[in-house]
Amino acid sequence: MASIENVARGVRTFDAFPKVSSTYSTRSSQGGIVTIVLSIVCIFLIWTEMGSYFAGIEEPQFAVDGSIGRDMQVNLDITIAMPCSALHVNVQDVSGDRLLAAELVKMEGTEFDLSSTHELSIESRAEAEKDLESVFRRAKVAKKFKKTKKSHPNSPACRIYGSFRLNKVQGDLHITAKNYGYLAESEPFVTYDGLNFSHVIDELSFGAYYPKLENPLDGVAALIDADLFRYQYYLSIVPTTYVSYGGRHVVATNQYAVTEQPTSQINPSHPPGIFFKYDIEPIGLTITERRVPFWQFLVRLVNVVGGIVVCTGWVFPILDNMWIKWTNGGRSGARETQTLLDKGLKSDD
Repeated sequence: MASIENVARGVRTFDAFPKVSSTYSTRSSQGGIVTIVLSIVCIFLIWTEMGSYFAGIEEPQFAVDGSIGRDMQVNLDITIAMPCSALHVNVQDVSGDRLLAAELVKMEGTEFDLSSTHELSIESRAEAEKDLESVFRRAKVAKKFKKTKKSHPNSPACRIYGSFRLNKVQGDLHITAKNYGYLAESEPFVTYDGLNFSHVIDELSFGAYYPKLENPLDGVAALIDADLFRYQYYLSIVPTTYVSYGGRHVVATNQYAVTEQPTSQINPSHPPGIFFKYDIEPIGLTITERRVPFWQFLVRLVNVVGGIVVCTGWVFPILDNMWIKWTNGGRSGARETQTLLDKGLKSDD
């Protein structure tokens, strides 16, 4: 029993971090300031590490696209400097199928506005989204198109917007003038002077909505100063799948790269208009949200706090010595020596 009591007494008196006697310690305002600054820096770095942990990172991986799909969704929002009554919207794919897209989208008269657009050669601004969890919560919900500003049937420009589905094969989405490429005696003929395919693309995307995905044609504008003009875009579509942390959310969508080819109309067999030629790439991209394991996150927090404390312990004596040399002006002597801590002491004399 005596040995057990001795062991228990030794455990109670054991201290892995021995304290300095108060006789040999000095309190000062400078020491308190250093402690406060050190605490603020530690809290800031801990908050940053926690933000990085919960936000996660995206890890891309390419593979052969093995998905089986017969169609894909197209989201279109474009404004053309021509009346709606003079425009055709059609889709024709490599299989020979034709889709009268004008019946599936809305066409409303509006004003031609270039205030918030840019050219394709200028890099557009990415949406400031860092929290992937909130992005996944907003994903897959059908993106709502804004109402047309200053809508009027007789407006000089036409806004074409809406979502529709087409075959997941190579094809051509084109917007032409009536009786140019598609002859119809019942439709009015648009004269050369009435052709103006200047346009603003507010959105062109393929697949489900994903807030963080930036489409290269969003906000792009093109001004055309010729009557017979053919503006052609070549799009390479890559099937893309976004997977959240733990696989709780999966968003199957598409992203694309684009090049443009504006040409003056010199070949009568090619009608003027705006053409989006798209092709489906045989590879797929999977972007997975990753997070470091929780135990690694704790180790990083300990390293951050410990590193700041240790570095402060190294830097403070150096600053203290520099302060001594500066306040003494190079003089020697114990009485002139005054450290940073001594400066904060209050004398009772």
